[in-house]
Amino acid sequence: MLSNPAISEFMDAEGAEPELAADVIDLVKTFQQILDRARSRPILEVDEETVTVGQMIQYLHRRLSLEDRPIRLKQMLRSVQSRQALVCIFLALLELVRLQAIQVRQDHVFGEVLVRKHSHFEEVMTEQAAVRDDWK
Repeated sequence: MLSNPAISEFMDAEGAEPELAADVIDLVKTFQQILDRARSRPILEVDEETVTVGQMIQYLHRRLSLEDRPIRLKQMLRSVQSRQALVCIFLALLELVRLQAIQVRQDHVFGEVLVRKHSHFEEVMTEQAAVRDDWK
């Protein structure tokens, strides 16, 4: 069962798999859980680092290039410290999904969101190198 019927085209492009495609609603729910946990942490801001969506796209590119298996979204976001960085990495994920560089999946309804490279990951990342100024 898909939470967004339009996801079926994206799933078919990569092949039928036993997992479910995660859509924006699933990503927003996971992101909200991460933000809620970040709010409950003690905050000590000395000098918050400025980060951009473009930098987070580069981070995701490096991180996913090292992995052959899907990465748990919560695990990936756990290392992100500031609220601004969380927002930027979330926007970077949405942009990479839009470009079909990555896929977000779930093993079952309300399951953990997994992120993995799409089969055209490197091709998309190379083509989009010229557009990265838009990601700032």
